[in-house]
Amino acid sequence: MITGDPATPDFLAARIRAAVASAVAPTLGAGSTARVTAILPAPELLGSGFLTSFSVLVSIDPAPGMSGVTGMATVDVQNAALPAFAPASLAFTDDPERITADGVLSRTTIDTARPTRIYYYHENVGEPRRFCVVLTANDSVMTHVEIIGAAAGPNIDVMSVGHAATRAFLTLQPHNEGTVVDIAGGKPLLERDTVAAPGDGIVGAIDMRVLDGGPVTATVMAIPPAAEPAAYLYGPKLPDDGHTRHGAFALTGFAQQIIAYSAGGRDAAYVYGNRKRTLPNNDPADPGRDYGDYGVLQQVAFDLDNPGAGPATIYLYEKPLGGVVRSSFVVNGTLAEVGCVRLAQRYLIASAELGPHSTGAFGVLTMTDGGSNYPLEIGVTVTPPRAAAPPISAADGCFPKPGGPPAAPQPAAGPAGQ
Repeated sequence: MITGDPATPDFLAARIRAAVASAVAPTLGAGSTARVTAILPAPELLGSGFLTSFSVLVSIDPAPGMSGVTGMATVDVQNAALPAFAPASLAFTDDPERITADGVLSRTTIDTARPTRIYYYHENVGEPRRFCVVLTANDSVMTHVEIIGAAAGPNIDVMSVGHAATRAFLTLQPHNEGTVVDIAGGKPLLERDTVAAPGDGIVGAIDMRVLDGGPVTATVMAIPPAAEPAAYLYGPKLPDDGHTRHGAFALTGFAQQIIAYSAGGRDAAYVYGNRKRTLPNNDPADPGRDYGDYGVLQQVAFDLDNPGAGPATIYLYEKPLGGVVRSSFVVNGTLAEVGCVRLAQRYLIASAELGPHSTGAFGVLTMTDGGSNYPLEIGVTVTPPRAAAPPISAADGCFPKPGGPPAAPQPAAGPAGQ
């Protein structure tokens, strides 16, 4: 069972592949893998409350010395008619950031009254580990939970992992695209289960709503590759690393802003991810903080006005204030990405053409990337920003090579559509 208002074709295809992989995994021999080679009919938008079926062609790639198998399976998909929800609380776990021992990294309890977002960011160190997010519920009931989640990694490029998780979450969360899972009392459910090599980064953002039953405990852990998660569920949490990047934070009313801008007037800007304005910890005695606003959806509306007698091109830009950063934005419903940038210059996100004496808007939804550096400024102006991020190894790139040639000049951005 899925959710979505509506569920998009890409999301449907991903969930169908995941369902097939989960169903056939117990039957695969060592060294064999399963691939979905066709989904018929091709997924289309599926409205809330609708039920449909797909024929799925599955191929088993065998281990050496064994024969391959191809077969057809039927996957039924129901889009549950559930309204969108906004978590009131954020559980942030980046402490310890570097995993140097086996054990529990965090525990979060969610009940029917308090939908919660969990954001985790960790880097494995020393030896391979099995990284798991385990859900458990009350032993006496069947619990149903809606999950909207995006995960990335394991990968040694921690900035790319953080960026991928943010980009995926921004495409799913606005459409309420998730799954409804059943948690049997006393039987742990693995929301995530992967093996991370030394140096790999792991990032995830999960919105969770308990529909009935519960409460549910979400335990994030790193354990030996051959270990069973159940053996670690009730063990002590690993010690913090002293950087206090953890805690439970109130999200209600935070990171929502409406900013007016008149073409030809003073530029308008919004800064997020700084230490001056950060989430309040639900526990006043807990020193944990979320500097950088990791896991927070920033919702900013720039109300635009062109009072002049001629057309005006208005640019939406970002400007790094804290160092190397990558970004994803949903602008008026469309995903826009900015490459890796470092210098405190303005880089183009989007542009809009306003006719004389007309109005418009940039509705911006964004979230900070794990592995990037903050604060970051976004704003609107009629002065063209840089059109694109420089090459990563250029003198003004994210990671310039010592002694390299100077960066080539970048052209200014043009009007929309050029």
